[in-house]
Amino acid sequence: MPSHRADTPQLRRPRENRKSGSNRRPPRRPGTQLSAPQVGIAGALGIATIAAPLSGAMSAPMPKVQVNQIQMASSASAPAFPGLPDAVGIGVKALRVVPSAELSAPMPVLLAAPRTVVVSRASRAGERSVLPGCDGVARTTTAPNGQLPDNVLCTLWDPKHRLRADAAVALAKLNVAYKQRFGNAICLTDSYRTIGEQVRLRSTKPGLAAVPGTSEHGWGMAVDLCDGVQTGASSSRWQWLRENASDYGWQNPDWAQVGGGGPHEPWHWEFTPS
Repeated sequence: MPSHRADTPQLRRPRENRKSGSNRRPPRRPGTQLSAPQVGIAGALGIATIAAPLSGAMSAPMPKVQVNQIQMASSASAPAFPGLPDAVGIGVKALRVVPSAELSAPMPVLLAAPRTVVVSRASRAGERSVLPGCDGVARTTTAPNGQLPDNVLCTLWDPKHRLRADAAVALAKLNVAYKQRFGNAICLTDSYRTIGEQVRLRSTKPGLAAVPGTSEHGWGMAVDLCDGVQTGASSSRWQWLRENASDYGWQNPDWAQVGGGGPHEPWHWEFTPS
């Protein structure tokens, strides 16, 4: 059986080919070894290479934080909604009653009565309707009391109340002056009454309500007021109306006043067209 050692060739390190008696070292392969001066130079260059970017980064100012504009807008408080102030009067920007003493030649003929209203932002015609949708013209009708057709009536600033067209516009003009004086609209509790409403009221207040079919409310020519007016002469609002309402065709009738021969009703006011 052959020997393992005999079959396996001996590994030998090749001898360096050097001349006998010579002390020269074999030639150095490139990149395998550096001298001490070269190592020092390379180390210095490496440190400088690392330090330069770091020193530049440390010396440069920090960049500003980029703000997310969308996020800022969503987190900011919403601006106040530009609400519009309550206009003085009905359906117009502002109104002013013109006393007859202030009338001048340039004013339109339609402004020649104290019931007429001047608009601060005048239209081309120099005026606007004090009660939009109502021309103030009383229309002839054969309808009985409490059964007036809709085209005869106009809705007031309070949509629950209606009057005959001319009475409605006159009261709306009075309301302009009233708001200028007291800061709020005339308070209404009753206006035009249908025949059915007259019957019901007569059954609940027989001493105050007129006979159904005879009430001025049934013609759309009367209103009942509140906001202190119902207390009579002790109310500054009643006193003001007593002094000014007649200029607009409205009055607290004599029979409704103290000693007037009828029930005392300071809240009841009627329209008397001129």
